[in-house]
Amino acid sequence: MRFLKLVQNDLLLIFKSRAFLLMLVLLPVVLASISSITSDTGGYSNLRIGIVNEDKTFVGLFFVQYATSMLKGENIVQLSSRSEIDSVIDDLDGVFVIPRGFANNLLFQEPSELIFIPNPGSMQTAVAIYQVMSNVLREFKALPVVADPEFMKTVDIDPNYVAPSLSVEGITESRLSFSSLLFPIVLVTTIMFVSTVGAATGIFEDRRSGVIDLLRLSNVGAIEYTGAKVLSFTVFSTIQVLIFITAGSLFGLQIASNLFLYIAVIEVFILLFTSIGILIGTIFNSARSAQLTSVSIVTTVLILSGILIPHSMFPEWLEIFSKNLPVTSLLVALQGISMLDFSLSKVIAPSVLNLSLAVIIVLLGGIVVRREDISLAD
Repeated sequence: MRFLKLVQNDLLLIFKSRAFLLMLVLLPVVLASISSITSDTGGYSNLRIGIVNEDKTFVGLFFVQYATSMLKGENIVQLSSRSEIDSVIDDLDGVFVIPRGFANNLLFQEPSELIFIPNPGSMQTAVAIYQVMSNVLREFKALPVVADPEFMKTVDIDPNYVAPSLSVEGITESRLSFSSLLFPIVLVTTIMFVSTVGAATGIFEDRRSGVIDLLRLSNVGAIEYTGAKVLSFTVFSTIQVLIFITAGSLFGLQIASNLFLYIAVIEVFILLFTSIGILIGTIFNSARSAQLTSVSIVTTVLILSGILIPHSMFPEWLEIFSKNLPVTSLLVALQGISMLDFSLSKVIAPSVLNLSLAVIIVLLGGIVVRREDISLAD
């Protein structure tokens, strides 16, 4: 009987917050609906690939049609020149460029290459496309050079035949590996959970233990208190990030060519999700509710931001919404620094946007603290 009483008391503490009860019902419905519409739409068969055929030869065009045969015809976009790429790359998963002289080099067994330009906002699919095409090229040999399959049966292909290679403009091909893609995703996911849950729990513990009451007697302001919390959790998370990066480097991972810029963008991530955690901690009336809500919100953001599920697998309306989330732009900036050598000019806008959002959330947290009379004197 006492055991059941303990269970009952624990459940009462968890369900004490009305906001948590709303989250408990709403979140599963939202995530289930996203899962259902994702399973019925999208997928790698719906990838959209752009093609720039600078070679203007039959062999070059035949090769790309052969290599992209798993795609629907309407998902292959023909571009007249490279100058069109910048205007359409956001709507594509990547662009293949067949450089001039490709067919000639292929026919005369000279080194030849295709150029792949990935969409920075769709790095999951870009890496998948790059890896698949690289494997296709290894098996390509002279297959499309001779169109008659009966004649091909009588011909032995030279085992030393030089197959085309796939290059990515401006970076080394090793950057487009699954390990390079996975590292920032794991790092960001860790930051999101640790910062949000930690800050939410820390704020609530201060409320429960009476620390805030003591600070009120010391005439500490609400904004000053929340600002100090943000800074302390930021320092903690930064130490964790530095350990993470050091471990990755020791294991041979290529983190980023501009490590300072990489860490700066991560700091924005830390500030944003620490501020979200602080706001959650000021709203809910139990530590369990704050923790579970933090996990729920972070999980939702992970799904919608494209970290776990590529945007191309969403229906059009959800794809547009998810691509315009502030967190999505920040993730694109981080992956761009890590894999595509983004410069400062490409990360300023998303960093300022998310940093401004973090400041607004911190101010909201301070207002909630003051209004609930758990704060601090002005």
